[in-house]
Amino acid sequence: MANGKTDADLDSASSAPILKIGHIAQMLGVSAARLRLWEDEGLITPTRTESGQRRYSMRDLRHLERVRRLLDSGEVTFAGVRASLGSTGTEDSEDEPVEKDGTSQPDVGARAKLLRQRSGLSLRDVAGRIDMSPSALSAFERGNTSPNIGRLTQIAHAIGVTTNELLGVAPENEQIVVRRNRRKKIVDSSGVVIENLYLSTTALQSQMVTVKPDCGSGHPMTHDGEEFLTVVEGSLEVVLDATEIYVLNAGDSMNFESTRPHSYRNPGTTDARVVWVNTPPTF
Repeated sequence: MANGKTDADLDSASSAPILKIGHIAQMLGVSAARLRLWEDEGLITPTRTESGQRRYSMRDLRHLERVRRLLDSGEVTFAGVRASLGSTGTEDSEDEPVEKDGTSQPDVGARAKLLRQRSGLSLRDVAGRIDMSPSALSAFERGNTSPNIGRLTQIAHAIGVTTNELLGVAPENEQIVVRRNRRKKIVDSSGVVIENLYLSTTALQSQMVTVKPDCGSGHPMTHDGEEFLTVVEGSLEVVLDATEIYVLNAGDSMNFESTRPHSYRNPGTTDARVVWVNTPPTF
C-alpha cells in the first residue's frame, strides 16, 4: 500500500482496545450506564485492563453502532439483537430479525395471530393501526422477534384485547391479599419487569414496574381509561403527547388520561420501581 500499511496492519489497528467507555458513549450518543447494560445482556464484551477498566476497539464501536440501531428501531429486544448479530456481528433484515437462542416468544406471537384472525383482521389491518410493517408483525407472529412492552401493548390494542390477554396471563383464584412471593411476573424484557399486584377481579389494574437505567417502554401507548403511578425508588421520565416530559423521583406521583400517547424510560443510574394503576384494566 502507498502509505506502507498492510491489510493486516489495518485489521490489527481496528482491533486494538484503546477507547475508554466514556469515549465510546460519546461517539454513540448513549450513556455509559446503557453500555454497561448492553454488556450485562451479552451484546458486547470489552477488553479489561489489569485494573479492570473497560477498553473498546474501533471494531467494537462498529458492532455497538449496529446494536444501537437495532434497539432504537423498537422492534427488537436484547435477545433479538444477540440473534441478529450472532457471533459474526452481521445483521439480518431489520424488519425480520431472527432469534435462534430460544428466548423469543413464539407462544405470544402465535396467540397474537389467533386473536387477530378471530377479530377478522389482516396483517395489514393491524400493522397499519400502529405504524408497523406487515413483515415485522408477521415475524413476531412466527416467534422470530420479541417486541418491547410498548409495541406489545400497541399490538394488543390494535387487535382489540388487553396486553394480559395477548400475553396469555391466566386468571387467578380470587385473593384480596397478595404476598410478595405470589406476584405474577407478566413481562421481563428489554430492561423492564412488570408484576401484577392483584389476584382478583377488579376495576383497578395495579402493577409493580421495575425499569433498568436507560430502558423503558419504547413505543408510545394509547388506550381507554386513566392511569396513576407513584415512584417508589429511583427516577422515571414520562412523556405525554410526544411533547410533555415529566421526570419523577422517589415519592412523586402523577395521573393522566390513557388516551394520551404515553411512554416512559429510566433516566437515572439505578433501577426505578413504580407502582402503576390502570382503570379499567387495559394492560
